[in-house]
Amino acid sequence: MPWIEWTALPANVWEHVLDRVRTRAIRAQDLAALLAWINTKPELPEGTRCKDFETFKLVGQGAIPKTFLEKDQLCFGERI
Repeated sequence: MPWIEWTALPANVWEHVLDRVRTRAIRAQDLAALLAWINTKPELPEGTRCKDFETFKLVGQGAIPKTFLEKDQLCFGERI
């Protein structure tokens, strides 16, 4: 099973994260929780998956996150 390759994020995904932080759609403590979770190297399903943090949801497939949904948007894929 893959784990998130945070250091290998494509530039457009990284910019998406920073935009969400700038607009305060992602709180600093939730970003810290995301990084702490990534540092545990959680095993991830191969298909599309979604992890719910308090102010956002992380959706990805395989090792790379694909998008950061707002808290009111519906998750899609396997919930982890």
